[in-house]
Amino acid sequence: MQLEHLCDVEWRYGLLKELQARDGRDGRVYGEGEGRFSGRLSGVARWSNFPRLHDGYAHPDARGVLETTDGGLVFFTLTGLSDLADGAGVHVMTFATDHTPSAWVNKVLAVGEGSIDPARAALSMRYYSCTVDYRPTIPATS
Repeated sequence: MQLEHLCDVEWRYGLLKELQARDGRDGRVYGEGEGRFSGRLSGVARWSNFPRLHDGYAHPDARGVLETTDGGLVFFTLTGLSDLADGAGVHVMTFATDHTPSAWVNKVLAVGEGSIDPARAALSMRYYSCTVDYRPTIPATS
């Protein structure tokens, strides 16, 4: 797989509510915030997240919209895994737009890595677009 730098994002929660884990159930968080994208994909995003909390990890489930620097709108989904103890985060993002200059993002699967700071309700992430590089021959069945 080839990875190419797509953007860096500073995520900040403006609203954050938590439901603690209990009676064998996972915890949940509801949050809303703003993200500042810089790089090949740039602009300001508004988003909401409803992650599951389990065994010291957050499993993000976010949706949002990015207003690009040229005025387009790009919708996105974000999932992943965040270690709340050591602050490491991994994300997967997909995008959808009808904004012609940004249409290339409709074919992008992005992976991201970075830092999570639960105490400050902030994340700093770097995202890469993924391109398939490994294409083995599929053996015939007998």
